[in-house]
Amino acid sequence: MGHALALPLLDFLAYKAGCAYLSDLPRATGWQRARLMRALENIPADAASLHDWNDALDYLTQASPASTTQEARARLMAALSNPVNTGSY
Repeated sequence: MGHALALPLLDFLAYKAGCAYLSDLPRATGWQRARLMRALENIPADAASLHDWNDALDYLTQASPASTTQEARARLMAALSNPVNTGSY
């Protein structure tokens, strides 16, 4: 794991998305999601453990665990690239 993150993956993503609290991360919208996607594009799959990627996948998308870090990263990015339903129409 030559590209290890200095922070746990979810904490790093919250920081990069500009969220004041980790609990704000699942509700990130607009520019925060754009920043989150840019951060994910620059994080190699081997920068975090499979456990950390699956934690992020579950916390942010409520998806089932992936079997590889590459799959978890790809699924997380795919889910986050979809628009969010903010409840306003």
